[in-house]
Amino acid sequence: MPTTVSVKPKAYLKVRQKAVRAAMKELGLDGILLTHPPDLHYLTNFTGEDSVGLITHKDLFLVTDFRYREQAQIEAGWLTISMRDAKMSDAVAQVFKANPLKRVGFEANYTTVGQLDALVKAGKDLKDGRPPELIGLENVMQNIRKVKDDHEIDLIRKSVALAEEAFDAIRDQIKPGQTENYLAGLITFELRSRGASNVSFPPIVATGTNSALPHYRPSDDKTEIEKDQPCLIDWGAILNGYCSDLTRTFMVGHVSHRIRDVYKLVYESQLAAINFLRPGVTTMQADRVARDVIEKGGYGAEFGHGLGHGLGREIHELPSMRKTGGEEELRPGMVVTVEPGIYIPGVGGVRIEDDVLITHSGCEVLSSLDKTLEGNHIE
Repeated sequence: MPTTVSVKPKAYLKVRQKAVRAAMKELGLDGILLTHPPDLHYLTNFTGEDSVGLITHKDLFLVTDFRYREQAQIEAGWLTISMRDAKMSDAVAQVFKANPLKRVGFEANYTTVGQLDALVKAGKDLKDGRPPELIGLENVMQNIRKVKDDHEIDLIRKSVALAEEAFDAIRDQIKPGQTENYLAGLITFELRSRGASNVSFPPIVATGTNSALPHYRPSDDKTEIEKDQPCLIDWGAILNGYCSDLTRTFMVGHVSHRIRDVYKLVYESQLAAINFLRPGVTTMQADRVARDVIEKGGYGAEFGHGLGHGLGREIHELPSMRKTGGEEELRPGMVVTVEPGIYIPGVGGVRIEDDVLITHSGCEVLSSLDKTLEGNHIE
């Protein structure tokens, strides 16, 4: 069967490239080096690894190697593609040589010191001896990517739906005697078998007191789901390059009145935050609404992380909804997680998490799994 080569970029890619070029103009740059794979994927749809992109005001270059030659032609045949035989820095230097540029930006958080040193050294070897000035940038691409276009929103919807289907398939397996590791492996299998390219992060399955650890990972000691204890499950899929991120906490058997009260408090906190989300609300205001509910319930010290984070090609993106740090207004097209939690050392924890789209008039919860106390009780 012949392969189909893309001869021109999709319309939505052109819009994204236009936004990046506008940012380049504002920053006085002739180009931006794309060393962070999600940034390169976002502008090109090329999904190969160990590759670097360079966007200029007139062109978009891809430097890759033999392993991805055909893939690059299939996914982004319209790109100016350079194949490297040796070091990446040498190949990028050749692109600079063929396309003289004065100021080139690079994302400082995603370019290693080794990469930068190699590029500087290679640039000095150019024939005219005048390599481009390399300018460190901070989250320029992430800030562009944080507002999703319609194409991205559709892909995130599908990722969320797949994650929910996979979870429904394993729900009956959540019972005393089953191990945390088994359930984590089972949900991974169900995600992959339904078309996910991978999990968006290693699934968390935490029983009993383990649920008090916000980023617990199932251990290798065959810890079993405990009766009369909470069981927290956090999972997500990568589908067509986009992530989902969900959490449900189950009451297995007859859990204590304290844990039940904590569950109701987290549930109320999450609903309050979701009902508050809309364009113009700031990230810190959203966090405060949820945090107020938990603080009034007497558990402020047990809610130590932020309310949520952006979601897209990466599991953690901008914006960040937290009580400290940068504050910004939510805008239509942002997709965020809303995940308040209470974690009591030696007792257990509860977290409820959904993926939420900021719309022009408010917000839309993309996930639909039952999150009531009654709906998450297992005898």
